[in-house]
Amino acid sequence: MFFCACLLVQATIVKAQSGNVLVLKDRGVTIKSFTKDNYIEFEFSNRQWISGQIQWVKNDSIQVKQYALQTVMTAYGTYGQDTLRLGTLTLHINEIRAFAKDKGQYQSVFANGAFLKIGGLLYSGLNITNSIINKESVFDSKNIPSIAGGLGAYFIGRWMAKKNPPYRPIGKRFSVEIL
Repeated sequence: MFFCACLLVQATIVKAQSGNVLVLKDRGVTIKSFTKDNYIEFEFSNRQWISGQIQWVKNDSIQVKQYALQTVMTAYGTYGQDTLRLGTLTLHINEIRAFAKDKGQYQSVFANGAFLKIGGLLYSGLNITNSIINKESVFDSKNIPSIAGGLGAYFIGRWMAKKNPPYRPIGKRFSVEIL
């Protein structure tokens, strides 16, 4: 009985290990986790992109050994990869502004708005060019809706590009915490 009471008291004193996993969440759901020795790429609070290997993760901060891969020309005239080591960086998790999307994750021209931006400008430009070639008024009553439609498509494409950036910004949708 005494042994059980001691175990009960000891169980209330023991704390679980915490502060060794950095977690990226999408609306509260974990989508990626980072631990010691994982590769990480993120945007720092000064808008500089940092890439490197995590040295340690503590209660509210991480240490990253920075490095960058650079394409260089070899002595034989071919291209190769060179690793540039930049030293360690210790930072608070609140200094992370965004995470890079995973390599190889394809973002289509339809999702990032490039198709609508290019198509809208080309359509408006084509209408203006045809009006000039045919010696018609560029801002004729039948040509204005076509030009406005192309510009409208361009601005919808810009809106889509803003809504689907090639990174994961920390804010309303994405959050980061240490478990």
